[in-house]
Amino acid sequence: MEIKVRKPDGYWTFNNCAIEALKYSTKKEFKEKSPSANTIAYKNGWMKLISTHMILYGSKYKRCVYSYEFPDNSVYIGLTFNLNERQNGRDCRNTDQVTKYINRTGYFPIRKQLTDYIDVEIASKLEGEYVERYKNDGWNILNIKPTGGIGGNTLFWNKERCIEAAKKCKTRSEFEKKYRGAYSSAVKNDWIDEIYLILKSNKGGKVIHTIELCKSKSLLCRTRAEFKKLYIKEFTAAYINGWLNDICAHMINGKLKENRLLWINGK
Repeated sequence: MEIKVRKPDGYWTFNNCAIEALKYSTKKEFKEKSPSANTIAYKNGWMKLISTHMILYGSKYKRCVYSYEFPDNSVYIGLTFNLNERQNGRDCRNTDQVTKYINRTGYFPIRKQLTDYIDVEIASKLEGEYVERYKNDGWNILNIKPTGGIGGNTLFWNKERCIEAAKKCKTRSEFEKKYRGAYSSAVKNDWIDEIYLILKSNKGGKVIHTIELCKSKSLLCRTRAEFKKLYIKEFTAAYINGWLNDICAHMINGKLKENRLLWINGK
């Protein structure tokens, strides 16, 4: 039995988290086998940078379109949030349309992922378009049910509800304990970095971040990344209130318009 040694405080730097993440092929595996590194990576907004090698799966909100192409020019087109999980389900069910066709003909198909994991509404429309495309190319469509069905129940903790819950909390631990469902949904759907920005803005709420204050700080920065790094509270307030596009209008390809310095000097 492997004995896990607790890492010293401060061990999970960006570099160490990145090295640890390379051991795992999915975010789920990373979370289960290295929870401390996973938590630190999420809290510091590093997850997107250190997980680029990981296999991506969808969610209630993101699906991919796929096909099973048989050598006799028959094809099945479907929609799923996890190709591997969907395949496991097919292997266990003799009533599955693809499995039935394999058993009846002895042909084995080639599985193709036709899209990335994209917004479910867009994926649903594309599924129908791929069916028509295959038909026009002379394929025999094996689908019995109409395409476009996404299945599953509507997720209660959507992004808007998660943000509203976060606004009611002052710390990350309060959010995670008080709104477990929201926290879980935010992690699964990759909203957690934005949620943590909101929680940061809730700390020590003595300063009222008006649009004027946020704009004055944004004008000192050349890019949104610089604005976010140097003035996280003002950036977050602008993001939450929908002011970013307006107050960052002077930022063009990382450079400032000439009148930005004039504004700062009061001219």
